[in-house]
Amino acid sequence: MTRPDFEQIQQLLSNAQLDGWLIYDFQSLNPLALSVLHIPAEAHLTRRFFVWVPAQGEVKVLHNSIEGGTWKTLSHDWNVTLHAYRGHADLQPLLESLLKPGMKVAMEYSPMGSVPYVGRVDAGTIERVKALGVDVVSSADLLQHFFKWSSEDLEAHQRAVEVLMEAKDAAFEFIRSKVKLGQSVDELSVQAVISETLRRGGLHFDHPAIVGFAGHAGDPHYAPNPEGNRTLQKGDCILLDLWGQEPGRPYADVTWMGFYGEPSENFLKAWEAVKGGRDIALEQIRAGKQGWELDFAARKVIVDAGYGEAFTHRLGHSLGVQLHGPTANLDDLETRDTRTLLPHLAVTIEPGIYLPEQDFGIRSEVNVVLLEDQALVTTPVQQDLIFI
Repeated sequence: MTRPDFEQIQQLLSNAQLDGWLIYDFQSLNPLALSVLHIPAEAHLTRRFFVWVPAQGEVKVLHNSIEGGTWKTLSHDWNVTLHAYRGHADLQPLLESLLKPGMKVAMEYSPMGSVPYVGRVDAGTIERVKALGVDVVSSADLLQHFFKWSSEDLEAHQRAVEVLMEAKDAAFEFIRSKVKLGQSVDELSVQAVISETLRRGGLHFDHPAIVGFAGHAGDPHYAPNPEGNRTLQKGDCILLDLWGQEPGRPYADVTWMGFYGEPSENFLKAWEAVKGGRDIALEQIRAGKQGWELDFAARKVIVDAGYGEAFTHRLGHSLGVQLHGPTANLDDLETRDTRTLLPHLAVTIEPGIYLPEQDFGIRSEVNVVLLEDQALVTTPVQQDLIFI
């Protein structure tokens, strides 16, 4: 089992001028803590625990006494000191021995809930720590360092991209062949083609792809279903959003647009606005920027084109072993994500315009892996609609 990198944590704390990181969990409510500590999912931990990592000095674990054996096994090579508490009366003096008034301490906390993806510690525990005179700050930027991609991760992601593009091509070819033969084609049948291609390519996905025709494309998270399964009609747009991963490796996630027939001028104007928002973000993205800045720049393009109210979600999400990862999103709408984009992390860029009342929705999605000296676009960038 991989041991936590406490040396790296302490260096990060020193760089950030923090006194320590109080890593807390209760019944897996803080999966970020479990990830940083490399605690396996099968570990049987049912009581509260705290792992105190000071900027300098000894790392200490506070755990319930009935889980002493479990903690001895988990931490056998951690180079930490274990401190058991039997009840709440025992826990308080242990916390007081670690946390001194005036300390600045990181926890999985987001002031005012501004970045809720990080706010994993319950309010009562935050209150308890603050009552000791401690200044609790967010661990948001610290956490990002523990989700960086390896070179093997990047290679697996790029292989996943290749399979997604095969699935996208197979889906449009299926639609084209059905139309050519004068046969009907519905959303669920296209979704099945995508799923089969992904499975054949060795990819895992947590949910089948989004396939939306016409007004269904105007619902950003539309899921084809037997009750609402639409048959393609001339004049319909076609939105395909598909994703997949090699098991245990980062996801790839793309959205591609097509059209059956001749699109309206309004559709083409919206398509150009979506592309414009996407492309300005691609021009500006780099390590060191904050997530909200890219959303702001892309959203301005869409607002200036007259479609601001129809861009109803953030610009993009963190991408990793989880489809929507725990690191910085490109977001100045749902939240203002002030986390810094770091090298060896990845995001999607996926502006959209959704006008179901006009029977269409548009999204264009690409993936970007940040490196020290560049923003690597790992997916093809769609320039022209695919016409049926």
